[in-house]
Amino acid sequence: MSLLVLGTNASLAPAFAQEPVTVGGAPMFPSKNIIENAVNSKDHTTLVAAVKAAGLVDTLMGPGPFTVFAPTNAAFGKLPAGTVDM
Repeated sequence: MSLLVLGTNASLAPAFAQEPVTVGGAPMFPSKNIIENAVNSKDHTTLVAAVKAAGLVDTLMGPGPFTVFAPTNAAFGKLPAGTVDM
């Protein structure tokens, strides 16, 4: 199982100074918020859909600070049938 922790922009800045961070093959930018970065990841489409369904887009686009434990689509796929639908 793969898990990505997405933090606020300020907490990501030191990671970019050393090596570019990619999510699902897409670069994460410290100038973008959690949502703006997550929607570019082909591995986190289920997470993005869940965030939208939960009405958390506006919250996570706010100033934070936030930490999001972001399971990949493959991780969501290992849940029992129907779990994600709920």
